[in-house]
Amino acid sequence: MSLVPDSRAGHGPVAETVADLSAPAVQEYQFLLARHVDAATLARACALAEQWGVHPHHVLIANGWLREEDYYRALAETTSLSFKPCLSHRESLPPAQSSPRQCLAQGLLQDRTRPKSYVFAPAHLRPNMLRAVLAQLGPKRFSLATPRAVRDAVYHHFAPALARGAVETLAARRPDLSARGRTVPWQRAALLLGVAVALTALLLAPTETVRTLTLLLALFFVPIIALRACAAWALSRGALDARPQAPDRTADASLPVYTILAPLYREAHMLPPLLAALRRLDWPAAKLDIKLILEASDRATIGAARAAPLPSNVEIVVVPDCTPRTKPKALNHALPLARGEYLVIYDAEDRPEPDQLRRAYKVFQDGPPNLATVQAHLNIYNAHSSWLTRQFTLEYSALFDGVLPLLDRLKLPIPLGGTSNHFRVSALRWLLAWDPFNVTEDADLGTRLARNGYRCSVIASTTYEEAPARFGSWIRQRTRWLKGFVQTWLVHMRRPAALWRELGPRGFLAFQTVIGGTILSALVHPWFYALVAAELAVGGFMAPPSGLLGIPLWSIAWFDLVVGYGAAMALAGIAVQRRGLKDLSWQVALMPLYWLLVSAAAYRALWQFATAPFKWEKTEHGHPASRRIT
Repeated sequence: MSLVPDSRAGHGPVAETVADLSAPAVQEYQFLLARHVDAATLARACALAEQWGVHPHHVLIANGWLREEDYYRALAETTSLSFKPCLSHRESLPPAQSSPRQCLAQGLLQDRTRPKSYVFAPAHLRPNMLRAVLAQLGPKRFSLATPRAVRDAVYHHFAPALARGAVETLAARRPDLSARGRTVPWQRAALLLGVAVALTALLLAPTETVRTLTLLLALFFVPIIALRACAAWALSRGALDARPQAPDRTADASLPVYTILAPLYREAHMLPPLLAALRRLDWPAAKLDIKLILEASDRATIGAARAAPLPSNVEIVVVPDCTPRTKPKALNHALPLARGEYLVIYDAEDRPEPDQLRRAYKVFQDGPPNLATVQAHLNIYNAHSSWLTRQFTLEYSALFDGVLPLLDRLKLPIPLGGTSNHFRVSALRWLLAWDPFNVTEDADLGTRLARNGYRCSVIASTTYEEAPARFGSWIRQRTRWLKGFVQTWLVHMRRPAALWRELGPRGFLAFQTVIGGTILSALVHPWFYALVAAELAVGGFMAPPSGLLGIPLWSIAWFDLVVGYGAAMALAGIAVQRRGLKDLSWQVALMPLYWLLVSAAAYRALWQFATAPFKWEKTEHGHPASRRIT
């Protein structure tokens, strides 16, 4: 059913009303004066509406100058329509064969209480245009409701379909890219064969086997060290600093609608600071589509959100309680409801820089057509809360200020950061969105983007996060991350030849270095200390092995030790200094101790991968130890 009036009509009430469409905005909204807004507020809203490229009622409602219900009730009165403040889910249903997006775009529901009648939320129609529609279609066929009431009815009706789609879409259409199945037969056979060969060799020649395996692993770590060394060198020379002096100012009227997905779980106390951070974003309020994604089992956060005075551009999306209970499943559930052309994810503790959306949009506008994602820098606002948060800051600074910008410059696959990822919604939908069974969905999606020919860029803007200040919270988070890296590596290595073909040799090597190298280095690191201790005990430390290949491999091992440690520590030190955190520089010397904790989390991740692959261990935020913000 079309709700656009026939502009070809040349006589009668339709022609009269269409002629009124050129009426000044202030005159068109006169029915709001006295009872709802004053003349000065209406004039200001009309001026902002012209600046933002929206309708005056969008400005009034988005800025909190007029309640949404009051506007649509007054609109119903001035057009002689009935108004429904609440919609019964049994009495109001979507039109037959409509999708959630179609229903939300039109704001239209069938009214089951009257034949051939509809409930309509005319969010995109100015009053005179609505009168033209009614003159053409007949006013008795319509009742008015608020967009929020229509959205709630649409969400309720489509909830089962959205829940199924959030869980099953990727696994059904591309099972080869879903982490629902942990391994494929050849991977299990290769693992069993490798373990059998290693155990046999250890039984027959334990010393030689350990040394050979250690030195062979040293070869694998060379690309990892080279990446960090190059990042440290480039960062020290300012080659990775791409931040312009000021963001490009696109006219507000030319800006598109931007969707913000904000998943929360057991975080009612984080809702006020999150909303405050989102209010500071430099983007027209009427062009923000903010979804608070809440879990049905989390009654406390749902209650806090519904009790809060939410702006009209903030909606609550409740995810049904079904497995897997993961963040990517929640994001998948909300994606079909997104109204924006672009989309960004923010976690509950995130504090993005106010101009981040504008910087991201500028990068999208200036970038190539296949630029699908923009990743913002992440850093820590509670760096001085504990030793763990100091080390976390070193780690994040090195990764997001050094390694990821270098991967961007080299046009290599980028493992996304889980938050502050900005997407073209069309590309995200084409890729079937996130894998609900992968607990590090960001790294997986970054790889899938690259495999499909999409580019990811790193934006010169920072989102500040809260690092876990206590060991229990930290190790649960790090376990989940590393378990997700294991899932991601196994999924994309199901067909190595296809991965090589789609990423190219450079991209394939980068995937092995960044994803595989992160896992392997964490697992191997403590064994290096054990080997050194064993060599010291028998007096063999520093003694080069014999044989033709012994000396070269021994040299590579020492290269890994000296240059590897030096590059990683130098990168972190340079990164925090450039962040203005020079007081953390002395913490660089303690990084090897932190790496041992990462190794403990890696072995815990392997155990969870075998016993509970889809378990999502929630990171607690807002602990008092984390509120000493730097």
